[in-house]
Amino acid sequence: MKHYRIIIALGVLTLSLPAAAQNSVRMPDPFARLKPSEKKDLVDQAASFFDAAKPAVATISKSTVVISYRGNQICFGTVVTVPDKDKPVILTKWSEVKNARTRLVVTNPAGQSYPATVTGVYPEHDLALLAVNLKEAKLKPLDLNQSATPALGEFIALARPDGNVEGFGVVSVLARSLREKDKAYLGVLMDFTQAGKNGVPLKQVMPDSAAEKAGLRDGDVIVTVDDTTITGAMEMRNLLQRLEPGSEINIRYRRGGEEKNATVHLGSRADNTNIRRIPRERMSRMERMGTVPSHVRTDFPSVIQSDMPISPHDTGAPVADLDGNIVGIAIARGSRIKSYIIPTASLRTILASKPQSLSGALAMADNRSNPRYSRPYSTPRDLLPPQARRIAPRAVPQNNDDMIDQVRRLLDQTRRNNDENAENLRRIQDALRKLNQSQQDSR
Repeated sequence: MKHYRIIIALGVLTLSLPAAAQNSVRMPDPFARLKPSEKKDLVDQAASFFDAAKPAVATISKSTVVISYRGNQICFGTVVTVPDKDKPVILTKWSEVKNARTRLVVTNPAGQSYPATVTGVYPEHDLALLAVNLKEAKLKPLDLNQSATPALGEFIALARPDGNVEGFGVVSVLARSLREKDKAYLGVLMDFTQAGKNGVPLKQVMPDSAAEKAGLRDGDVIVTVDDTTITGAMEMRNLLQRLEPGSEINIRYRRGGEEKNATVHLGSRADNTNIRRIPRERMSRMERMGTVPSHVRTDFPSVIQSDMPISPHDTGAPVADLDGNIVGIAIARGSRIKSYIIPTASLRTILASKPQSLSGALAMADNRSNPRYSRPYSTPRDLLPPQARRIAPRAVPQNNDDMIDQVRRLLDQTRRNNDENAENLRRIQDALRKLNQSQQDSR
């Protein structure tokens, strides 16, 4: 885990740099400029950070398994109980196990391996149910009722079966749908360069949109939405993402020196042909920059978004808050700065419904008109970048040169990330204070 700690520590270091410096392609490598003593201090601080977070995953890691195919890890799995049936099952990511469904092996936290088979699928959520002799495998199911709904900006951690932290990040967007038909549409282009108490200027109001029908015009400044003061475009966007098409909102806006009110009936993104969308192939290339995204990473009915840097082969693992309460299951790496988690409340609803048969799910996956499965995920693991190849049970040693290369790759990625750096650092400091206080209280 030491090299992961180095990466996280340097990620924190880079986030502390000015945004302009991060965006500079020629920016000096911070790690190369550190003295040996400074490097050691950085590694020690990162180790302390990860060690402090270990109690958060202590419980859920006991319900985490490695799912492998021919000795290679393809994803994680989470042992849960089906509601009203008291029947433990293993939940994992369907698109990752689909091609290896007849030769899957589940490895428990003790390192013991058992054959597993797919018994049901929830294609809409990209989840699969695995059957294994749970009593023989000595697997402990998670209680999905002992869950938490994280707040925006709250720290969360991804568990490994060995009790360590696999990934760490913050909640960047609360639970919402990624399906176009479920997305509310106001129909405005906002100015992301201005933030403050003065509101959000509208650069353009789209023709025939909900905003235009409510009387909004180019240049208007949105001040409040349903009595919530708007201080930036990101806040406005996050608020709208939690709403559904057909919702009614009250907007207070400023035009010239006069403030006015408007009632807006939100439309649907799927029904609006005036939305400026990035071409699919270009979006796919952008999402692959600096990372290996999951093949199935869109159209989820309900997911929490985090900046947690995970691999597609980390999906299926449980995620907890710093108090150890389960938040959900990691379902996809969306892009360089996006990972998706199915919240616990959604998992309870999913498990209460009847899964699709394996044959039906395979027929859907083979349907080339389905954009989620139009290109089956069949990339040979030996062609993936090193950070995306995971060998179960991860006993492959790495030398310092390998670690430095990984660090530099992450730094190249982090330099391009200009998302609220000062706020991220403040949250890290708050989390560390919370962890230290928790440890002191437990003594």
